[in-house]
Amino acid sequence: MENHNIHIRKMTQENFSIMAKWLSTNEVLEYYGDVNAPFSFEQVKQKYEPRVQGEVKVPPFIVEWQGTPIGFMQYYKLAEEKYNEFGYGHSLKVYGMDQFIGEPALFNKGIGTIMVSSFVRKVIEETGADTVIVDPAVSNVRAIKCYEKCRFRKVKQINEGREWLMEVKCN
Repeated sequence: MENHNIHIRKMTQENFSIMAKWLSTNEVLEYYGDVNAPFSFEQVKQKYEPRVQGEVKVPPFIVEWQGTPIGFMQYYKLAEEKYNEFGYGHSLKVYGMDQFIGEPALFNKGIGTIMVSSFVRKVIEETGADTVIVDPAVSNVRAIKCYEKCRFRKVKQINEGREWLMEVKCN
């Protein structure tokens, strides 16, 4: 999938090194992980290899901008126990997505908005989702603004008020 020099492709094992680099960056870990627990190559491999191989149903993607890997995206079907907690009927197809730009020099350039809007379309095409959700930290103003530009709306605070449940309806 390509849009405005953004290309979203499936992650491969060759991407584990760049993921380990990104997941060791304070600017990424501030909102995606824990700044006190950077990922090693082995931890990345352990977490993402089953996903790359299709053993875990959370497909991982690498985002390229102008031919260079710059970020990560994934989507997943909302866990059954979360439907009631989040207020969704079980007949709906609700998918969540996670993402980050791994190169801090590319923050605040509009790239995230292109990534997210492109990926929402991809999730809908691949899953037939009725609703796509994200759950940014309440303090992650940059991500929240990005999601709002991509038509997500705040639904409610979750996880003891630490995160926003945001959704975009797909039909």
